[in-house]
Amino acid sequence: MTTDNRTEDQKVAAVRASMTMAGYTMTAQDEHDIRRMFRGEITGDEAVLQAMERDGYGNSTRARELRERIAKAKGAQ
Repeated sequence: MTTDNRTEDQKVAAVRASMTMAGYTMTAQDEHDIRRMFRGEITGDEAVLQAMERDGYGNSTRARELRERIAKAKGAQ
């Protein structure tokens, strides 16, 4: 496994560049969530679920699937 020696700001800049190339503009909330993921405060699944809930998709099939996957992952710890 390769060690990533970039700073958090450099990693965020790389994500922003990738999102821009894909045609998406990173919001302040996106950046906040990304930084929390880099710090290990939340997982990618948790960040996606939170974004879905903010956008009104908290009762969707995909949100339910994410909740199940998150619960299983936490149970395995």
